[in-house]
Amino acid sequence: MKLHHYTTIENLALILNSKKIRFSRLTTVDDTEESENFGEYNIAPFIFVSCWTTNNVESIPLWKMYTGNMRGVRISFDGKPFHMRKLEINSSLPITIEGEVESPLTIEQIFNPECFVLPEFITNADFGGEVEYTDDLAGIYQDAVKITRNDDGSVNMSISGASSIAKHKSKVWAFQEEYRFNLMAFPAPKEGYTKDTFNNFHNLYVNAVYFGSSPRNNYIDVDLCPEKLNNMTIT
Repeated sequence: MKLHHYTTIENLALILNSKKIRFSRLTTVDDTEESENFGEYNIAPFIFVSCWTTNNVESIPLWKMYTGNMRGVRISFDGKPFHMRKLEINSSLPITIEGEVESPLTIEQIFNPECFVLPEFITNADFGGEVEYTDDLAGIYQDAVKITRNDDGSVNMSISGASSIAKHKSKVWAFQEEYRFNLMAFPAPKEGYTKDTFNNFHNLYVNAVYFGSSPRNNYIDVDLCPEKLNNMTIT
């Protein structure tokens, strides 16, 4: 499977210089309907996406929409382009990981000063998938987030995983044949990543969603695989 990303010359320069791909907040994508169909709790500001296409034939609409009026580039990779590597634990963090775990983010990138990235990609190694096009976007997302408060004061929250919650669009966008990578992130704890905050992480991000306190950062940069970057095709 080949993946293609249409972008501007300026963004290509940034990609080559940083060796990273930028994930943007779901609320900034071109299909505004995506972030407006959630129910009582809007999870869209907590989701960051990187959008690609699986269509190997050059698309005039995509050239027009994403390359700066057809004056940009299409970058192409054989398969998923991210740098999957063994997750090494920083000794300053009060956590442990059993066995060898591969991740597209380092431990410092997961637990960064601006946000905590939910490491769903550890149990969902694909960490991306084809977008499904539907006539009932609101119906799919209406109950994406459920929060219940217990008698003892504790709070439970269930979220349809980031790997699937932002993988649906209206059928009018089907021409994009989109393949999307998703990350879910929450504000970093004000006290830093201490033992107490790790013990209280669940309540921290439940409250963030409940009160609509999304991360301050508008994007998350993810490392590209050096080998795949060297073999990237630029059209």
